[in-house]
Order: sequence, then C-alpha cells, then structure tokens
Amino acid sequence: MKLIIEDDEGRKTVVPMVREEITIGRQEGNTIRLTERNVSRRHARLVKDNGSILIEDLGSYNGVRVNGEKIAGPTKIKEGDLVEIGDYDLGIQGKLDEKPATSPGVSAPRQATVPPGTMKAPAAARPVSIPPQPAPPPQAAATAQESIPTAPAQPPLQSSTPSASAGGATAIIRVSDIMKQAPQVEARDLQRTEMPRLVGLAGPQRGKEYYLMRSEVKFGRTDENDISIDHQSVSRQHAKFVLDQGQWKVIDNKSANGVRVNGEDYAVSNLKPGDTIELGHLKFRFCGPGEKFTPPPDTSGEQAAVKGGMKPTTAELIAGASQPGRGIPGQAKAAAKAGPPMALIGGIVGAVVVIGIIAFLVIGRGKKTEEGGEAGEGVSGAAALKAGDAAFKKHDYIKANELYEKAEASGEKVPNKKRAAEEAKAEEQYNAMKGAVDSGDGDKAKNIYEKCASESTFYCQKAQEMADPVKASYAKKHLGIANAARTAGKNEVAQTEVNNVLAFDPNNAEAQALLAQLSPQETKEPPPKKEGPSPREREAKAAKLVKEARDNLVARDFQTAVKLTQQALAQNPGDKATLATAYYNLGYAYANLGDRASAKKWLRQFRPLCTASCDQVDAYLNAP
Repeated sequence: MKLIIEDDEGRKTVVPMVREEITIGRQEGNTIRLTERNVSRRHARLVKDNGSILIEDLGSYNGVRVNGEKIAGPTKIKEGDLVEIGDYDLGIQGKLDEKPATSPGVSAPRQATVPPGTMKAPAAARPVSIPPQPAPPPQAAATAQESIPTAPAQPPLQSSTPSASAGGATAIIRVSDIMKQAPQVEARDLQRTEMPRLVGLAGPQRGKEYYLMRSEVKFGRTDENDISIDHQSVSRQHAKFVLDQGQWKVIDNKSANGVRVNGEDYAVSNLKPGDTIELGHLKFRFCGPGEKFTPPPDTSGEQAAVKGGMKPTTAELIAGASQPGRGIPGQAKAAAKAGPPMALIGGIVGAVVVIGIIAFLVIGRGKKTEEGGEAGEGVSGAAALKAGDAAFKKHDYIKANELYEKAEASGEKVPNKKRAAEEAKAEEQYNAMKGAVDSGDGDKAKNIYEKCASESTFYCQKAQEMADPVKASYAKKHLGIANAARTAGKNEVAQTEVNNVLAFDPNNAEAQALLAQLSPQETKEPPPKKEGPSPREREAKAAKLVKEARDNLVARDFQTAVKLTQQALAQNPGDKATLATAYYNLGYAYANLGDRASAKKWLRQFRPLCTASCDQVDAYLNAP
C-alpha cells in the first residue's frame, strides 16, 4: 500500500506504507514532514488497525478533513477517500498486504524532496494518472439518462470513486480545475473612489484596513500575494477578489480552511458592503468605496479597559508611586479630595510598590530573557529570536530586524530574516514619507510613494493608503509655483507645473480649473463609457450554458459540465429555473466525481427550488 501526497501546486510524492504508525507534521522527527505553515508541528498520524487504516488528528490547529468533513476522532480511510491536511491532499493506493521496500522516513516539503536513503520522488512533469470514472450500475445509468435531459428532478444516484480494480487509482481527487472557470477579467488599477476595503473585525487584524487597489487582488500567506497576512490558518494562495462587470466577487483558491461569507461556505460569492468574510480564521468586513466604518469595541482580552480608563502601564505605576500627581489618570483628583492622611498612605503604598517593582525587575530579568521578552545586551540567541518573532507579528520590523541580527550572530537560524530586512527598509521609507508630508516636502513624499507602489511589503501597502495626503502635499507646492508664474505672466512655466500635478493626480480639481484658464482650447471630451452586456443578454447566455452543461452530464463528461455551469453562474442569472438547473448540475457532477462535500453543498442550494422527486434529494443529503 502507498500513500500519495499532493501539494497545492500539483506536485506529488509517493510514500510506501511499511510502518505500523506514520506521524505527519511540520517539525523534524515526524515520519512525514510537511513544511507549510498551516500544518502543525505534530498534526496527524496514520495507524494500521486490523487490516484497515485509521487517521487521527493530534490536536492540530487547522484540523484534518476526510472527504470535506473535519474529523473528531480516529477515522477509517480507504482507497478513494480524500484527506486534507493544510495545503496538502493525501490518499491511499493499493492493498494493505502489499510489501514494498522499507523506508525509514520521508520529508515532503514544497519541492517534494526526500531524505537520502529513503526513496525517489516522481518527477513533477510526470503526474500520477487518474483513470476514468467507472460507469454506474445499469439501473442507475438508465435512470440518469432518462431524468437528466428533462428537468432537475432526480438527485445523483451513484457517487463513483476509483478503486483498486479500476487500474490502480491514486485516490487523489482534486477539483482545483474549477478555479480556471472563475470570472476572468483584465486586471487594472482602480481610482481611490473605486477602492473597497477589508476591515479586520477580531484578533490582531482588528481595525486594520486592506484596500483592494486593483480589479483583481490576490490574498494569501506568502509574499507573492497582493494582500499578504502570515497567519497559520491562511493558505499560501488562499483566495482572490475580482471586480467583474461592476460586481465584486471573492473566489476560494482551493484553500485548506475555505472562504465563508456571512457564515456560509462558498467557492465563489458576490460581495456587497456590510458582508462578513472569513478567510481561514481571519474575519473581515467588506466596506464599499468611501464607506465609513469602525469596528465595534472589543471588550475581551488585552483590549479590555479598566474602570475609569485604560490599564496603567508600568511606567505610570512607577511615576505614580514615586511622584505625587503623576500617577494613573483620575487618581490625582481623588487624592486631593481625600486630604493629607490619604496622601500619606498613598506615599507609603507608593514606596512599597516601587520596591516591589525594582525587586521584580532585578530578580525577573533572567526569567524574562529566558521567556523571550525584550532582548537587550547579553541575551541568548534563542531569546532574541523569540523577541524578534513577537516584534515581527506586531509589524515592528525595524526592531525585529535588529533582534534577528543578534540571534543570527549567536548562531540561530532565522527563517524570517530576509523578509524582516525588506519590511524594515519599507518601514523606514514609510516613516520618511510621513515626515515629508508633515514638513510640506511634496516632491520627496511623491518619490517615496511611487517607489513603494511597485513593492508588496506591509508598509508599502500602508503607504498606498496615504495617497490623498501625498497628492495634496505635492499639489500644494507645485500649484503655488504655477499661480506665481501665472501672475508673473509666465504661462508656459505655470502650464508645466499644472501638468506635473495632473500627471500625479488626474482628479485634482484645482489643477484642472487652472489648466482650463491657461489653455482652454486643449480641453478634451472624455471618451464614452463602454457598456457591458445587458441583464437580458446575461440571462440568455446563462440559460444556454446550463443547457450545454446538461448535455455533457448525459455524456458523463462531468468536468466539462462543472466548467460550463460555473460559467453560467458567473453571469449572475436571476431566473429560478436556470438557477435550479445549475445547482442540480453541480450537485450531480460532483457526486459522480467523488466529491460528496461539494455535491451536498450545491444540492442544498437546489433543494428550495426542487419541484419533483425531492425525497430522493433529501435522502442523498441525509446520507452519511
């Protein structure tokens, strides 16, 4: 028996199952090491049990899914089942009594390399084939042929999966081809007035804003995405946001933890202002362009306020204990009303607090360093690395970079060093740009802003959010020069300065008005807006695509049926008959592709529109 592992880029690794127990996780020491961040250090294990294979979740952060369902305890798997661990798909092939060559351990990182002395991974260019789906029993096939052409009344009768007798199927069943059918639009930069944004609603992302600055924005954990958030629940390429014919959509990129809109799982979903989007375990609110929104107060954890104000800092405690009148806000007035006796008591208590704090700092210094607290001179490399990671998570990259350099000098391996150095440089640029805006140096602010526009670092994204103040600073300086030149009769100089402003900010009303006064004959009519297909045309196209998909179901070409139906739904049809047929097509196709989770998802949407044989749909949905 073999274990097949496939990552989210389609690379496969084959592992002979010769041990009684196989552990899977991110850290060294596991039988199989999967290096992606959304795999826990010790994630799961496979155990041979009386001729069967059991998989068990070892308390991982993101869990284990078998055929789309998260498991709660040891679960039996067989050939044809799809196991999902982070960004990896796993399946078993062959019979348990096969005796392949022994293999002490396998590592399956991004490039599917294997330690020496174990086995060779297959070449990436030679995919493991999946044989055609076996035909359903004659009775089921006849029923399908009779029911499909007429109306979406008959639910899937067979959910066929490859078996050992079907030519040695690998049990890797992927539906990532559906992503190719998602709305395809030419990406373009958006004007500030067109940009929606995602606002974090909870945890470290709460209150943070991410603007969708292009008509196609990629979201994920790694740097190649337009919006990159390094969180364990987020896949490398998790999802993308697409502006399609004036409608924003979110599209799941076969992520490990999925996309939910208003609590419901979706592969593709339209978005409207006010929708709550969950990407992995991160929660955001979708805000329309220009919409004002502030997350509601978070009264939990560290953000909870003490009675009468925020929690005092250590510095405030020390100041309050040693210097009357400089304590916690609100205590000075209370002390004044209490009179001399209270002041005396406060002084005694303050002295005790100071002594206690000093003792804590002196005695606890070593412990703090050991626990990875603030790393100063003489700390261990491990403590500096831990403190650097904490600063990195808070986006304090300059500090993180300094701590990482100390850790690296002590011989520690620093995975985030390169990223921290890049982010620290971007943070310095961002601070310099803010300083230039504040001092009125519009040219310097513009240069930094434009240089940052081609980078995807955290602070360069924040720099793009300062577009308005940077443009205002630049315009103020150059329009001042233009007005002075105009007064002096130097219209050519004034025109040059105004054109410089409009090249950077085409929507600057003051520059447009001044240019019209300087050269009104050059004013051009804006090009007419290009209109897309009408709602009626989209409905007709959707109906045609759904019919073609139905024909492919009859021919048992399920992948093409899925493709055509997804194209139909991308037209946003409103006709109930078209929607019912589309949902049924997807439910039937996925069931025959062996993807029961997706089949049930689409049949649940079909159920409210069902008009005949609905009891068969219910029976399929309620089946385990």
